[in-house]
Amino acid sequence: MRDCIILAALVLMALPLVPNRPFWGPVLNPYVIVQLLALLLAVQSLAHLSGRLLQAREAVLVSALASGFVSSAATIATLGLAVREGRSGARLMAGGGLMSCVSTQLQVLLVAAAVQPAWLAALWLPALAGAALAAAWAGWLVKGAPPESSDGVVSSPNVEGLPSAGEDRMFSLWGAAAVAGLLAGIQVLVHALDLWLGQAGLIAGVLVAALADLHAALAAVFSSSGTELGPPAVIPVMGALVVHAGSKSVTAAMVGRRPYLRWLAPGLRAHTALCVWLIRWLV
Repeated sequence: MRDCIILAALVLMALPLVPNRPFWGPVLNPYVIVQLLALLLAVQSLAHLSGRLLQAREAVLVSALASGFVSSAATIATLGLAVREGRSGARLMAGGGLMSCVSTQLQVLLVAAAVQPAWLAALWLPALAGAALAAAWAGWLVKGAPPESSDGVVSSPNVEGLPSAGEDRMFSLWGAAAVAGLLAGIQVLVHALDLWLGQAGLIAGVLVAALADLHAALAAVFSSSGTELGPPAVIPVMGALVVHAGSKSVTAAMVGRRPYLRWLAPGLRAHTALCVWLIRWLV
C-alpha cells in the first residue's frame, strides 16, 4: 500500500509541478528525469505483481526481468555468482540473465519515450524484436534446465537496488532513482564531450558510457541528436548496443565462468545482432 501511495503521489502531485525545460542545452530537464523515474517504478511494480502469481521456476524469469530494469549487468553478475558458488545450475541462471536483457530492450523504448519520442519510430521494431528473441531464448533455457530446489536465488535473485524477497516491496525507489540520476549525469558528460570534440566526442563518450550503462549512453544520444535520425545519429546507438553486450559477456565469463557463459552468450549475441541489424535496415 505504501508503494502505491508513493507512486501515485509522484505521478499525480510531483510530476505536474516539476519544470519542463532543460537547464543546459538539451539536457538536465527535471520533468524528463521525474517522468523516467515514474516509468521505472511502474514497470517494477507490474513485474512484482506478476511474480506473486507465478511458481518458482517462472519467478526466475519475472524476478530477473524486474532486476533488469535496475541493472541487467548486475543481474547477470548475481546469477553468475550463484553458478560459480554451486547454488544453481548454469542453464537456469543463464535463462534468468538473458531475461534481464529483455528489460534492457524495453527500457530503450522507455528512455526514448521520456527523452526524445521521435526516436521511437526507428527503435520500436528493433527493440521489440530483440526483446522477443531474448524472451523466447530465456524461456527455452529455463524450461529445459534440470529441476532445482526453490530455495535461494532461484525464486528471487537478490540484485543490489532491488528489494529482497523478504521485504515484499513493489519497487525500489532508491534503485530507480539511482538509475535516473545516472542517466542524467551521463547525458551531461556526453553533451560536454559533444560540445568540446564534436561528433567524435559524442561517439567516444557514448561507447565508454555503454560499458557501464546502456540506457544512460542512449539517453545522451537521444538528447544530443534531437529529432535527426540519419546514419550519423544511429551509429553511436548501434555501437553502444554492441559494446554493452560485450561488457555483459565479459562479466558473465569473469563471474560465472565458462559453463554460464556457454549458455548465456549465444542468446545475448543473437538478440543484440538482430536489434542492431534492424536499426541499420530501418534508418
